[in-house]
Amino acid sequence: MSESDTTKSQPFKVLIAGGSIAGLGLALALERAGIDYELFEKGQFATQLGASIGFFPHCLRILDQLGVWSDIERVITPIIYRNHYSETGRCFEESVAQVELWERLGRPVMFMERCKVLKILYNHVADKAKLHENNGILDYEETEKGVTVTTQNGATHHGSILVGADGVHSCVREIMAQKTGDAKLAKQLVEGFTSQFNCVFGVSNNNAFLPDGTVHNTYNHGYSGIVAAGVPGLAFWFFFIKATKKTRMPNCPRFTDEDAEAIMREYGSAQAGPGYTFHDLWEARVKASMAALEEGVLEKWSHGRAVLIGDAVHKATINAGMGGNIVYEGIAHLTNILISLLKSNPTPTTANLTAAFDQYHTLHSPRANLVVTLSGKITRSEAQDNWFYKFFAQHINPLVSDHTKANLFVLYANGAPWLEYLPLPAVDARLLTNKVAELEEAGKRSVLGALVRFTAVAVAGAVVWHRYGPGIQNLAGNIRVPS
Repeated sequence: MSESDTTKSQPFKVLIAGGSIAGLGLALALERAGIDYELFEKGQFATQLGASIGFFPHCLRILDQLGVWSDIERVITPIIYRNHYSETGRCFEESVAQVELWERLGRPVMFMERCKVLKILYNHVADKAKLHENNGILDYEETEKGVTVTTQNGATHHGSILVGADGVHSCVREIMAQKTGDAKLAKQLVEGFTSQFNCVFGVSNNNAFLPDGTVHNTYNHGYSGIVAAGVPGLAFWFFFIKATKKTRMPNCPRFTDEDAEAIMREYGSAQAGPGYTFHDLWEARVKASMAALEEGVLEKWSHGRAVLIGDAVHKATINAGMGGNIVYEGIAHLTNILISLLKSNPTPTTANLTAAFDQYHTLHSPRANLVVTLSGKITRSEAQDNWFYKFFAQHINPLVSDHTKANLFVLYANGAPWLEYLPLPAVDARLLTNKVAELEEAGKRSVLGALVRFTAVAVAGAVVWHRYGPGIQNLAGNIRVPS
């Protein structure tokens, strides 16, 4: 039998490049759907690389559907308090909006170690034989019948599609750029992300720095910080500093441990919260590293039988804590579309898949663009990048009530996708069914109401809301009643 005949007779199979948050999450989503897959990771699974990751309630809904939320819930302390401090140490805002989000969306806002999340995801994969570590994808070729990848050990593997879940430095994206045949699109795939801020991030023993369930935000000219106590005994922290110049992929900087130490020597005396500094956190560190904060949303998300998800296609700065959440929204959008396609056509053509990938882009890109844009604004606001950002952060935003802020986030969260082929957890089914009429009505009036409130506070607030409020309302238009 020829290779063509063999490929034709095989059931639909997904090849996944990358075994981090996106890749393992997609593997679980496909496994729950009964779709065959294999995942290839260039390193080891659940490594100690990275520091922490935050999830919001609408993303935890997806993790609950995948069966992993109960394991996460056992080890976290929900985030309740968030205090904001100026460069002089003045607390200019105390927020408990997270409590209202928990009450209205059924789950808390949370932080935990990234490696622990990876371990939980890995442990929940039923068939570990489909997970290949130390064997990343080096190249791929495709035909009308499927895609063939070559991995680090020299072996080839055949599938129906290839999903690049291999992060901001995606190998799949680089190969895709070579295959587009369009110089402009290829350039955007290679150079689509920029970086203007760097971050030293770490996990430290919480030596009474801040109470559990608390976040401290500090604002300074050109740099800022976040410390979160999301797990008993640990403090997750981030020190952001504006770079001397803006760089563009693939030339965004890479940093060493020595670079992180140099930043802490220079800025370690900066206040991280009441009574402690970033030097104190550095000295109490369990692990820490430094990275550039790339940001952007690419124009091209797929080519032929290859498609990108997660940080490989959209990258947000981390101040808002939304990066991991938008990754799982993308997983939900992509898997929902694939499953719908396979129900009607178990052996889709390249044209069928191109249409499906275009639909994924259409659904997911507005939310990705909003998250990346707002995350970037928050990063610059906390670093007081100009007089307007400083004025808005310290004098306008604190006057907007926690209830208003919670309303806006609930509106956004209830437009988020879930895995439509899996049952909704009881808390979500109840909330979405009983409150859909209320949420739809809120969607109709939210922009006008928020605009009035912001205008009453200051013209500056109105300008910001006018720019970004309609985007939130449009995204909230995806609210649906579960069938």
